[in-house]
Amino acid sequence: MKHTFPHLTLLALISPWALAAQNELLNESDFFVDIPEVTSATRLPQKLSDAPASMTVIDRQMIDAAGLQTLPDIMRLVPGFQSYMVGANRTSTSYHGASDDWPNRIEVMVDGRSVYLPLLSTVDWNTLAIGLEDVERIEVVRGSNVPTQGSNAFFGSINIITREPAAEHGTRVTATLGANDTRNGHVAYADVAGSLSYRIGINHRENDGNRHWNNLFADDPEYWNDSLSSSALNLRATYTPNLIDTWTFAAGYESGDSVIGQLDKTDQPYGERSHSGHYQSVDFSRLLSDTGTLRVKAYHNYLDLNSPLATLKLGHLLLDGLGLTDELVAQTIDLSRYRPLGEHGSMHTYDTEIQASDRGAYVDWVAGVGYRHETASSDNLLQQGEAEEDRLRLFTNLNIKPAPRWSVNSGVMFEHSSNNIDAFSYRQTLGYQPRPGTSLRLGYSASERLPSLLEQKAYTNVYLPAIPGLTNETTLIDVIDRPNPDLDVETIRTLELGLYQSFDHHQGHVDVRIFREEVDDGIIAYRRALVGSDLGDYALTIPGIDTYVQSNRNLANWTNTGAELQIQHRPTPGVWYALSYSYINTVNAHWDRGISKSAFTANPSMTPEHTLSLLTSWSPSSDIKLSAAHYYMDEVDWDEGGERDAYNRTDLKAAMNWQLDSRHQLETAIIVQNAFDRLYSEFYRLNEFDRRTFLQLRLLRD
Repeated sequence: MKHTFPHLTLLALISPWALAAQNELLNESDFFVDIPEVTSATRLPQKLSDAPASMTVIDRQMIDAAGLQTLPDIMRLVPGFQSYMVGANRTSTSYHGASDDWPNRIEVMVDGRSVYLPLLSTVDWNTLAIGLEDVERIEVVRGSNVPTQGSNAFFGSINIITREPAAEHGTRVTATLGANDTRNGHVAYADVAGSLSYRIGINHRENDGNRHWNNLFADDPEYWNDSLSSSALNLRATYTPNLIDTWTFAAGYESGDSVIGQLDKTDQPYGERSHSGHYQSVDFSRLLSDTGTLRVKAYHNYLDLNSPLATLKLGHLLLDGLGLTDELVAQTIDLSRYRPLGEHGSMHTYDTEIQASDRGAYVDWVAGVGYRHETASSDNLLQQGEAEEDRLRLFTNLNIKPAPRWSVNSGVMFEHSSNNIDAFSYRQTLGYQPRPGTSLRLGYSASERLPSLLEQKAYTNVYLPAIPGLTNETTLIDVIDRPNPDLDVETIRTLELGLYQSFDHHQGHVDVRIFREEVDDGIIAYRRALVGSDLGDYALTIPGIDTYVQSNRNLANWTNTGAELQIQHRPTPGVWYALSYSYINTVNAHWDRGISKSAFTANPSMTPEHTLSLLTSWSPSSDIKLSAAHYYMDEVDWDEGGERDAYNRTDLKAAMNWQLDSRHQLETAIIVQNAFDRLYSEFYRLNEFDRRTFLQLRLLRD
């Protein structure tokens, strides 16, 4: 297979050195001044070079330079991650591929609060109530992080850390206008009142999306736009009544509408899905000693999704062959609550956690217990009624320093589900630092993932109302999903070798990870023939749409072998770059979809073999910033999305700062995505990405 990268990649690699003679010191140089400190890998604060797992830290400087418009898009800068636009306003991200339009094996957190949705078994990035302007940095753990963050971190974890209120003061206003009639706005205000610091953020996103042709009904074809309109409010506050106690409060609300649909064919249904949700979080920490800390955290997430019932025309199409009248088709849709878009229902997550930690000369440790209660209800996905689950978790992490240059890290997580499933995960890492700035790491982990509520409880039928003289009672005519009471945990075993090397004067670092991941008992949808137990009290007295039913089973095994490279470097005061590259070889040992296997074949190319990103930035003066980003993804056969060709994409950004007076500063920026207009499809065939231009204005008032 031949892989080519355009000339711009080579130029971008060379440009930092060519521009070295023209630079001035940038203001936001903290990222390159010292090795960043992180907490997401072990719950203990530690240098990035000391972490027992490969990590990527995306700071505010990188977010601004990239000019990307959504949070999951930022993951393009992380080795091994793939971000892809399922639609104009739905971007998903996965790690090491093997995913569909709803990736479900990565934990995503906002300030340590999980935003994983029990009803959809994934994250909906449009419902977080925060935007890019609210983010200070993002910590990404590349590799299974279940021993630290629990089941959802099966392949890795993302912790989005929002701006600290005490670090800001004044008002920030940002407006973005451009392609697809984008009209985004952000307003934030931060202040300090005695022992209380707080920040309030307001976000509004709106665009017309892309224009798509729909041929679902031959007598009424039409165009539609996958548009979005959403508004959010968030608050974060920190209260420090004394020198040993700290309280952190957070809350947010978001609501909006988006038009969604599958874009692999022109005869797929589409429609408007609305959402509304809110969250509340409280985090208390107390210093028990000079080195010991007690922490208690609790939060609640709520989300409601509303998608329309099937139209009468679609109902006739689905029930073709039964010869039903309009009235009976309408009654069938209403009785079955049939929603072709699927995303409908409400869910709650309640979580409480207590942990204690301490640091010593030779041993650092953290240990704790957590409890989570999840509920979900949906009249089309969970027709048996509200589903709920309780999860108890116990965790500990030890970092032992037996000798000055050696370290041993051991992390353990035990999880118990009220559905009588247990999961036990652990990670062991040996670290060696032959000299300052150089770290070698050998690690092994064995992690287990508990199935989600939807994977366990999905139950969907289509019913025909009683027809006098024919059925005289409600009749089950199509069985779509059934729960699997025997569903078990997924497992992943990972062996990895890591190298971290910092540059002189801490002007960046190189991170290399070589890995082998073996996934067993992966949960996938399995189609099988109907049996009597699937029918309950009903009988198929009228010919149905098919005689098959779908349920989830532990029937997927595959292996990922590869290497990841990350370089972040400032060769001169005015120039820096961040390079990430990943090579992954995926081999399927088993991928059984049951009946109609031909439609769900296992394919090694379900993971792109090569991915690359390169972000470069140059400041010819203190008030001008120029940046370029290039992204490459190899060909891939997405689960559900289908086969997509390899693509190259280049984004450009030019920004200029204006000091209006002593208190006001204005930044203007032009962003051009896919600057060379190489049209490509990212996930679905009909979802094409062309050149897109945005104007961004940012006003700061102290």
